[in-house]
Amino acid sequence: PLAASSSRRRVPGERASLASIAESQPSPPAPAPAVPTAAPAANPNASLLDNAEQAENTLLTLLGKDTDSLISYRGGPAKELVAYAHRWLKLVGEEFRDEVTEGLLKRPRGIECTISVLGPVKDSSRGAQWLTVKIKENKSEDEEAAPDPTAMHMLWLSAEFGVVFYISGYQPDRRGDKFRAITFDAEALRHGRAVPPRDLPRVKARCVELASASTTLQRVHALCSIGKLDPVLAAALTSPEAAPAAAHSPWAPLDEKSLLPSVQKQLSRLNPGQRAALCGLDGAVTVVQGPPGTGKSSFITAACLSRVPAGSRILACTATNKAIDSLVAKLEAAGLTQMLCVGSRRAMGEASCRYLMSSVLARDGFVAAAETAIEQHSANVRRIEAELRELPVPDAALLKAGGGKSGGGGGGGVCVRR
Repeated sequence: PLAASSSRRRVPGERASLASIAESQPSPPAPAPAVPTAAPAANPNASLLDNAEQAENTLLTLLGKDTDSLISYRGGPAKELVAYAHRWLKLVGEEFRDEVTEGLLKRPRGIECTISVLGPVKDSSRGAQWLTVKIKENKSEDEEAAPDPTAMHMLWLSAEFGVVFYISGYQPDRRGDKFRAITFDAEALRHGRAVPPRDLPRVKARCVELASASTTLQRVHALCSIGKLDPVLAAALTSPEAAPAAAHSPWAPLDEKSLLPSVQKQLSRLNPGQRAALCGLDGAVTVVQGPPGTGKSSFITAACLSRVPAGSRILACTATNKAIDSLVAKLEAAGLTQMLCVGSRRAMGEASCRYLMSSVLARDGFVAAAETAIEQHSANVRRIEAELRELPVPDAALLKAGGGKSGGGGGGGVCVRR
C-alpha cells in the first residue's frame, strides 16, 4: 500500500497500536508441543523474523492450520484477548495458505532466482538446508520504485524439480553468502500438505517467487504479543461496549466556526452518514465501513482536516494507487500540501506524483542550491584532473636522482603523477 504522510496533523498515536506491537515487543510464546520450540532470540525484543528456527516453526504451523497453538490461555493474556488473537490468527493463516495455493495453481511469473543446495544445517529439527541464492536483476529506471526484494522470508518455486524453498535465515560468508531454508514438496503443498520433498536438486535450480511470508509473520508476531497491548485499546478491540472511558478524547472537538473556509467548504459537502461518522469519532479505535463509491475518501479528508489535533501527523494507507491519489487530490484541494507519498512513479496518479520525495525535493530551494554547489565543485574537480593529466611525465632518471646509497648524505624526493 502507498502512504501519504502530513507533518501538520497526526492521528493520535500516544498509545500503542496492534500494528506496531511487532516492532517493540518480545517474541511470541512458544508453540504447542506439536511444534518444537526454538531457542530464544538473543535480543528479547527481536522480531519473529530474526529467529530462523522460530520462523520455520511458525510457517509450518500456519500451513498446518493449527493456528490456535501459536498462543495459549495458560499464564498469558486475558481470555478475551487470546480469543481475539485466535480469530485473527485463523484468518491470517487462511489468507496465507490461499496465496500459496493460488500461486501453485497458476504457476507464478514474478521475480526469478537460481538456487544451489549446499548441504544440511547442523542440529536443525526441520531438516533445514544451506543454499546459495542468485536473484535475477530487475533493471528499472524508476527512481521512486522500491528496491528489489531480498530472498529472505520468501517462498520460491522450482517447477522443474517440484520443490518449494522457504528462506528463513542468512549467514554472511567470505566465500559467498549462505541462506538457510526449509523445503516442501510442491504437489503436496498444493493439496494442503506441508511435507518435505523426496529429493533435493543436485544442480542449480531455476526458481520463481511464489509468495512472501514477511507480512504474515509480522502479523503473527503482533497477535502473539497482544498481551502487551494498552488496556484501553485492548478493551476497544474485545468489548467496545465495556471499554473504559479515556481521560480525554484523542480527537479534537468539531468546531466548524474556527475552521478555514476551505475546510468548511469540504465539510459542507458531506452527506448525513458521513457527518454522523465524523461527529462520532471518539475512541482509540474507530471503524467506518462503506461500500465503494460512498465517499470514504471525502470522510477521511474531513477527519484529517477537522478532527485530528493540530500539530500532529497522519499516516494514510490504501490498498490501491487510485484510492491514495483520490485522497491526496482532496487533501490538496482543501489546502493541505505538506504531504509525502511513497510508491512507484509509474503506478501512481498525477496528484500523488506531485508529492513523491523527488518532486518535493525539486521544489525545495535549499536542496536546489546544494545541488548547484555540488555540481560546481564536481566541475572544478574535473578541471583540475584534466590539468594534471596535461602535465609532462618526469624522466625516469629524475625519479632516481634524489635517492642516495645507504649511509649517504643525499636527500630524497618523490615525483607523483596523478
